[in-house]
Amino acid sequence: MKNRILILTVLAATIFGCTSDSMINDDQEVFNLKAKKKAVERPFKIKKVEGTYSFFGGDGVSCLAPLALNAIGEGTITHLGRSTMFEEWCSNAPDDLGTRSITITAANGDELRGYHSTIQFIGANPTTFVETLNFDGGTGRFKNATGVFIETVVVFEDDQFTGTFVMSGEGTIKY
Repeated sequence: MKNRILILTVLAATIFGCTSDSMINDDQEVFNLKAKKKAVERPFKIKKVEGTYSFFGGDGVSCLAPLALNAIGEGTITHLGRSTMFEEWCSNAPDDLGTRSITITAANGDELRGYHSTIQFIGANPTTFVETLNFDGGTGRFKNATGVFIETVVVFEDDQFTGTFVMSGEGTIKY
């Protein structure tokens, strides 16, 4: 009788051990499939982001050029919801593309990052320009995001160094 109980116990442990391993492997396989979800290209649109900007002298450390700009705005953006935007611009003159970076923070905290590759001034009074924004990653669902966005920006100057802006545009994003 003791031998039967011992044999049944060993048999049950073996079956449970095999079942447990395959369940763990199946769960890991499902997890890996979710992690390898293929990125999809989607339309990306901003109807209106409004904000403020200010020019100031470059600090010689993070901005070696003589002119720096910070712009902060907010609005509703496709795939991000109600969002905030922060842009840093380091340049030699107001009409110079310089080095620019932008971070857009989605309603849930995910960040989408990018840089500008072109700028074309198309109007004065108010200053208006069109620029190309290239997405190059972020956090959360935008970790490996890519895309291109063409934006139109209208600037209303308060004085030589500060003002407000309105931005809109469309493009695509892949994530």
